[in-house]
Amino acid sequence: MKAIVIGAGVLGASVTYQLAKRGVDVTIIDKGIPGEAASAASFAWLNSNTKEERSYHDLNVISMAEWNVVARELRSSSWLDINGNLDVAGTDADAQELLQRVARLESYGYAAIPLSPGELQRIDPVIRIRNEYKVAAFFPSEGQITVPLLIHDLLTAATAYGATVRHSTKVAELLADGDTVKGVVLEGGERLESDVVVVAAGAGIGGILDSQGIDVSTEGEPGVTVTTSPGASKLTTILHLPGLSVRPDTSGRILVRSSAIDDQIDLDTWTVPDSAIRTLFEQAGAGILDVDPAALKAERVQIAHRPYPFDGLPVVGFWDGKPGLYVTTMHSGVTLGAVTGRLAAEEITGGKAPKLLEDFRPSRVIGSDTNQTPTFDPHALEAERIVAH
Repeated sequence: MKAIVIGAGVLGASVTYQLAKRGVDVTIIDKGIPGEAASAASFAWLNSNTKEERSYHDLNVISMAEWNVVARELRSSSWLDINGNLDVAGTDADAQELLQRVARLESYGYAAIPLSPGELQRIDPVIRIRNEYKVAAFFPSEGQITVPLLIHDLLTAATAYGATVRHSTKVAELLADGDTVKGVVLEGGERLESDVVVVAAGAGIGGILDSQGIDVSTEGEPGVTVTTSPGASKLTTILHLPGLSVRPDTSGRILVRSSAIDDQIDLDTWTVPDSAIRTLFEQAGAGILDVDPAALKAERVQIAHRPYPFDGLPVVGFWDGKPGLYVTTMHSGVTLGAVTGRLAAEEITGGKAPKLLEDFRPSRVIGSDTNQTPTFDPHALEAERIVAH
């Protein structure tokens, strides 16, 4: 069997690895460098924290655990860090929502520990305790992935199984015989044939499917993540503060973001002003004791359109009426990449529809009003709350 995977983010790399280890002759194609698009700008938070629909919640929990299996197979876990997530509420309304969420998650069997503000430094001593904090909760099973390292390891393993990686290569359109997808046409005219094409191109899916008369968009609002220079903080846990999200990164770096900075993206130049980054650093200093905003430098500023299907839930499976076309797109790709990559490969090679994906098939998108108002946060920060500073 021959397969082509379009998109070398977390989802595409995971599917490619899972197909290659099953003996499929697979080629993965990316218009840029693998992992540089939405995957690079992701907060990369492993969680099922705010995912209320039970089947969606459970799928995320399964995938969180399954990344440990992938790490064992790859003989590498440098990209995986289960360091917990601490969520702090700064208003009475947010405190009520947080405690209700803790109760729901406990009923699901998901670890969620309510804390008073005075207990925050028991979790991490560098957290600054502020008078406006009302209540907090710690979620010990959550963590983060260093996405570039994961994608590198997945594709290295896939190529060892015989996969081919083609970067800086743009797919112009899908190659079809009638309604059956038979491969791709690259920009420049090169044609590559295959038995199945897996479209995992994130926010770029719409342009690829358009060549087959499929009108669907997954392009969300652009978002920004800022990574500091080394030695910024000794923070050890993911931290959601009022109006700010922070997580530790390699060599004492921290990765910071806020929905407020997204509003300042210059869409023409694809940049954000230095003043917005400085404000972000000041917010980090207000929340973390060992962060000196004046000393921080932005090592990387990453901006990308984050993908989201029309209703916020994953779309995974063969596209009805288009044999040979398999689509995988979702809002929480970093969390879900392990289980959906495996299930997609099992379905493609074995022909059996996975029960875990019953609620997430393309059929629910086909013929639906995909322009309806999204029912989730397009900034990919479900727990972040905007407050004045």
